[in-house]
Order: sequence, then C-alpha cells, then structure tokens
Amino acid sequence: MRVNRTFSIPVELVHELKKKHNQSETVTRALRKYLDQQGESSIENASTRQLMAALLARDDIDDTMKALLLQILTK
Repeated sequence: MRVNRTFSIPVELVHELKKKHNQSETVTRALRKYLDQQGESSIENASTRQLMAALLARDDIDDTMKALLLQILTK
C-alpha cells in the first residue's frame, strides 16, 4: 500500500529527481537506506574509547597493541 505525502525539499534535489525515471521508487529507496542506517552503530558515531575497547576485544591484535590499548583505557 502506498500513501501520497508532501514534503519540502531543496530545489536542487527537485531538479535532480526530475531526471529519474521512477521518482517515487528513488525516494523510497533513499528513505529506506537512511532509516535502515539510523539504528546501526557505525565507526563514525563511535567514540575513540569505544573503538579502542572494540580493538582490545579482537583476537587478531598482537600482544603489544593489546598492552598499549589496555594502558590507555585504564587511565
């Protein structure tokens, strides 16, 4: 089922969208991609400490790197 909605978007996007064959499908795919990414944790959103803790938990990190990460994280 589909519902018609009205949204305000920049005129530049309108011009780009007019070039697409199926505008509704293009907008649907873009919104789905955006909404699907909202719940995901991403590297860009992680703090440095979170990234270091994630590295520390990996099995493929050598002992020197683990010691360094542990030293930083326990400060």
